[in-house]
Amino acid sequence: MPARADALQEHAERLAALFTVAGFPRMASRVLMTLMMSTDAALTAVELKERLGISAAAVSGAVKYLERLGMVRRRAHRGSRKELYELPEAAWYTASLRQPPFYAEIAALLPDGILAAQQAEAAGPLARLVEMQEFFEFMRTRMPGLYEEWVATRAAEVAEREG
Repeated sequence: MPARADALQEHAERLAALFTVAGFPRMASRVLMTLMMSTDAALTAVELKERLGISAAAVSGAVKYLERLGMVRRRAHRGSRKELYELPEAAWYTASLRQPPFYAEIAALLPDGILAAQQAEAAGPLARLVEMQEFFEFMRTRMPGLYEEWVATRAAEVAEREG
């Protein structure tokens, strides 16, 4: 790998390490950041395997995880039977902002826990579960607006640079 490519991969590894510390799965972090640093934001499984020095199974597991989050998608690789893994057209963080079902799923699950805490007369867990429900409901309702705000901000920045 040329020196510039090595530097990009080193940067990808540093970013992936931060994502891992924040709780993102290690291999998914490494695959995501490697795609971020690739020229076309797309690589085959073999390319990911070679760049990261990991097994095909590790690539597959990481890609499946990222696909579920909407951060990576598969497409056919022209002229080949291989699949290409790529970042979505909108950047990965935009994809995550557009998909708030995670927050809705958590918020939907919490009433059962709240009821159980009430029935057990467990004040500590009850207070934490109520706060958690309020937080995730807040996030679920705010994420679409944050996405729209990001799109408008980004469009204005691009127009300013090009204008």
